[in-house]
Amino acid sequence: MPKEYEEFYHLETERLLLRPFTEADYPLILRISSDQATTEYLYFWGRIGSTPESDAKRYLEYAMDSWSASPIRAREFCLVVKETGEAIGNGSVEWAADEPGTAELGWILLPGHRGKGYATEAGRELIRAAFEIMGADTVIAHCDSRNRASRNVMERLGMTLRETVPEARPAKRAGEKKGDECTYALNRESSSPPAL
Repeated sequence: MPKEYEEFYHLETERLLLRPFTEADYPLILRISSDQATTEYLYFWGRIGSTPESDAKRYLEYAMDSWSASPIRAREFCLVVKETGEAIGNGSVEWAADEPGTAELGWILLPGHRGKGYATEAGRELIRAAFEIMGADTVIAHCDSRNRASRNVMERLGMTLRETVPEARPAKRAGEKKGDECTYALNRESSSPPAL
């Protein structure tokens, strides 16, 4: 592992610890994948033909493998509330596949922990990691255009809407219309997001 990437093991915010996933986190991931309201707008979760168990198993394997892949492309973090030790969701930062110098961010929180600023707090630390540890020039994040809560987080992080691609999100149920995908971006030069 490149020495500069060792810092990924020490990410934290005022209220959160961002740590690697372990097999012991399967119950958390299963709670996420079993909640239809949570997976409704998520790209790889709750697709036709998948089950909460298959989604949880697939994601946890990917999340754990992300820490051993070479060359390093992605990091998936378990978000833990420092005060209680409770695992409440995930955050991620990875190199965008088709955009050199660009890192992609993501986050998922359990329903009971939304609306408390945790996603914005984790997102700010992931942006710092992308610019300062990875050396990215730009960070991006995608979401279904109907996911207003996630769009709000991106905007609070100082990101701006770059494009909306019609029907780029998968339908979750037979006969359902595909969703439009929004991409938000933030460049290194303008990476001072507003305070929480």
